[in-house]
Formats: sequence, C-alpha cells, structure tokens
Amino acid sequence: MTKISKDIIANSGITINQDKSLYSFNLDTILLYDFAKPSKKGTVVDLCSGNGAIGLSLAAKTSARIFLVEIQQKLADLAKTSIVENNLSEQVTEINDDLKNIQKYIDHDTVDTIVCNPPYFLKEQATKIKDNEVLAIARHEIMTNLDTILKVSKILLKENSHLFMVYRPERLTELLSKMNENMIQPKRIRFVRSRSDTNSNLILIDAIKTVKTASVQILPDLVMYSGDELTNEARKIING
Repeated sequence: MTKISKDIIANSGITINQDKSLYSFNLDTILLYDFAKPSKKGTVVDLCSGNGAIGLSLAAKTSARIFLVEIQQKLADLAKTSIVENNLSEQVTEINDDLKNIQKYIDHDTVDTIVCNPPYFLKEQATKIKDNEVLAIARHEIMTNLDTILKVSKILLKENSHLFMVYRPERLTELLSKMNENMIQPKRIRFVRSRSDTNSNLILIDAIKTVKTASVQILPDLVMYSGDELTNEARKIING
C-alpha cells in the first residue's frame, strides 16, 4: 500500500515526498545534510539520491545547479514530484539512470560538490529485507557499489572539489583505500555514536579530489544521546 508523506529535513523549508512503504530518509540523511557544505554556485550532484531528500534540501544552502542521480524509477518519480511542488525546476534536475551512464548528462571535471548517502551493505546481506526490493537496492550494493561511486566522483569532480559522504565505520579501511585509488583524499572525518560509551555506528567524511596528499582532521565525535534525551548538538542538527 502506498503511504505518501511530506517531510522536511531540519529547517530547510524543502518538502520531500516519501513513500514509506518503499523507503524514506532517516538519521543518516539528516546528518549528511547538516555536515555537507555545498559550493554556493556551480554544480552540485547527489549520487544515489533516492527520493532526493539531501539534494533537494541543499537548495536551501546553495544557488548552485543541483542534479539528483537515482537508478530506481519509483524513488526518482517521488523526487520529480518534490522538484515541481517546491518550485525548484529551474535549479534541480532528476537523472533516473545508472551511475555508469552519468557522462551522458554531466561532463567530467565540472562538478563543484558531490554528496552521497550510498548503499552500505554487501549484496549478499540483502536477504534480510528481500520482501522490499526498493529498500534492498537503496541499502545494499545490488545496483551499484563503492568502487563505482568513487570512480564516478573522480570523473565528475573538479580538482580540489569536495565529496561529502556518510558511511559505516566497519568499512572505513576499505573506503579510505578506494578513495586513495581514485585520487580522493579525506579532509575531515567525524564519528557518530549513539551514546558516549557505545561504539561508533556512522562516519561523516569530507574529502577532496586532488593529486596531492591532503592532511586529515578528525573532528570531535557526534554523540546523539545523553541518557534517553538527545544531546544539545543532536537536537540542533535534527531540528535545524
């Protein structure tokens, strides 16, 4: 059954159409939206954009041209509806295609900022949510993977331009290795943990495309809860 809702990330003012029977944005999306610092002009690309939540919301932070790239038609259609309803057709464009075909739409070395909330989990783990194909593809490396995302980022980004990602700490070694293979160097890393005494369950990464070696800054951890209450910082991020 279709369950369309209209939701807003933080105080962006951008309404996102979501079908909660398929897939809807979560804390990862909100944290990446807060963490990302898109270029004020030029071109911004949201890879693996889903229903467009991050890319559309970034229209509140930048006047740059924004492209949403999503392979699943059902999610891309939701994003198209949101583009129209938010009067963003002049700024935001939906691309419903495989990442491997991106150069049909966007030239290499022309993008100022990429944001990406990618599939975190390996393909073989998708059996856990086999009854929801859309959710399985959004969360698992079924239609794309880390290699492809980073190769596409290398192709699209201008020199010294930024890639903002949210990812899982258990795959951090692999992520950093593959970034290095694609001339993408981390500049800022922030670990996210539910409570101060729990292991990190998310990481936020700000990286740049460069042929040089970049120094990396490890930011203070973002702790979401103190007891049963959101921390002041977490509350500010979620509420805007």
